[in-house]
Amino acid sequence: MTEKLFVGDEAPNFDLTSTEDVVLMLCDEVPRMAVVLYFFGDAADEGVRQDLTMLAESQDRLAEKRAVILGVSHTKLAALKQVQKELALRFPLLFDDRKFGAAYGIEAPEEGEPAPALFLVDRDRKIRWQANPATSAQAGVEEILSVLTRQPSQTYHYPSSVVNRVVDWWINKIRRPRTA
Repeated sequence: MTEKLFVGDEAPNFDLTSTEDVVLMLCDEVPRMAVVLYFFGDAADEGVRQDLTMLAESQDRLAEKRAVILGVSHTKLAALKQVQKELALRFPLLFDDRKFGAAYGIEAPEEGEPAPALFLVDRDRKIRWQANPATSAQAGVEEILSVLTRQPSQTYHYPSSVVNRVVDWWINKIRRPRTA
């Protein structure tokens, strides 16, 4: 039995091969952007394909909130590449060949595929929202966008002296008259 994760828990790291033929690690992605993780089973499942399509349609809205999408599945890499191509997905799908999904509480039933799950991991590598199992990626994305809107800015943990220096530099650079 795998242990379930809760909001506020640290997200387990992973290093998985992507459909772009590179190894992606969660710890490399989260310092720059929040990450929406979509765990799914069979990539040929119509519900999964609808969720992937809906996530692709939401990609620009998520990017505005500084979040990226990563799909994670135990489906073979060649099949994931095919799905990515067929659905024109602009985000990577990761091949979970070492069952990192279990660290997130994703379990396959004795027969069949695991239910899809959605997680939002913030830049501090903490889980900020989850739906395990996810009933609909559409409803999940709306909630994720709401959570992202309430997140502090990227500079919330910067000392005020650093922020003040940057603001001062920026203002003085703009106001400073140019000399010939």
